[in-house]
Amino acid sequence: MMPLLRPVAAVWLALGVLFAVELAGAFTGWGHGFGGLLLVPAAVMVLLVGFFFMRVRQAGRLARFFALAALFWLLVLLGLGSIDPMTRTVFPVTVTRYP
Repeated sequence: MMPLLRPVAAVWLALGVLFAVELAGAFTGWGHGFGGLLLVPAAVMVLLVGFFFMRVRQAGRLARFFALAALFWLLVLLGLGSIDPMTRTVFPVTVTRYP
């Protein structure tokens, strides 16, 4: 039981440390310049979950295809979601007062 639990505990601990790195990076207030660096721990977390918990490495071709397709659609979703704030313009808002 113990040899099976050791890698799982190590990966869980690594995920916790990476989450702490992301959380600390979010609250440091370094500005938006370092926001892209926070994607590195997130990508490592995705790889850890995919390879150790989902066992994509030992899975068949179809499971690998669907795992890659899920990552592709996640990138599409995040890409389209980030385009929305970039395309918004600032218009002055007038306040209408009613008697």
